[in-house]
Amino acid sequence: MNVVYVSDFGLNLNAGGRLNNHSEYGSHFVYSLNPSYTISVGEGYTKVFGSYATSFIAPNLSQLFGFFGANPDLEPEENVTVEGGLEYNTKNGFRVNGVYFNRNEENTIIYTTAYENATTDATVHGFEIEAQIDVIKNLSIAANYTFTEVKDGERLRIPKHKANASLGYNICKNTFASLNYQFVGSRTDTNFSTFTNENLNAFSLVDLYFSHKLIKNKLKLFVDVTNVFNEDYFEILGYTTRGRNVSLGLNLNL
Repeated sequence: MNVVYVSDFGLNLNAGGRLNNHSEYGSHFVYSLNPSYTISVGEGYTKVFGSYATSFIAPNLSQLFGFFGANPDLEPEENVTVEGGLEYNTKNGFRVNGVYFNRNEENTIIYTTAYENATTDATVHGFEIEAQIDVIKNLSIAANYTFTEVKDGERLRIPKHKANASLGYNICKNTFASLNYQFVGSRTDTNFSTFTNENLNAFSLVDLYFSHKLIKNKLKLFVDVTNVFNEDYFEILGYTTRGRNVSLGLNLNL
């Protein structure tokens, strides 16, 4: 069920709820409440928004009965997330927003020697800042930064610092090019050879993309270069990632 209220003075409200009836774990009601208030400012607007949401996540079949680390005694995860933020947007292509989040996790499903529920609850909080601007008619810049901290408990593969930046340029009517940068800070992961936690180093990636429309809305030529500087890094401990990769292709829309 979902209810939406839109006023003529800037107040919007979106509320929803769902009853999950699980054969193994019974009935669980989850809901969300998302209010916002928008104020016109010059040739743009400012919006204040918030969110309160609950979630219920049942174990999947692989976690319960799979070949690797299955645990039929798993309990479902339950989370409560609170968010609040501010957004400013102008008609000339400038947008910036910031949001604070706080998430409480109960019975989080983790993997040690097998799948199991975390013995302690975890509180994860942080903030995200995002900005975008059209510098000139055909040039746009976008960037975002996320700070995440686990206040209580321990969770794997959550970097404290994460950032992205992109530069997009329409060279001409049918030709586009972009440069993208990604930074992922250090984080903790489990070494399943020794079953001890280890630190994964931070890494930075640079990607390039180029496209040219050969037939409008039908055929596009593209070149995609990922990990331009051939960075050696791990996203998950023990799993290698690709080095520099170049893709050349055509996109056809029928």
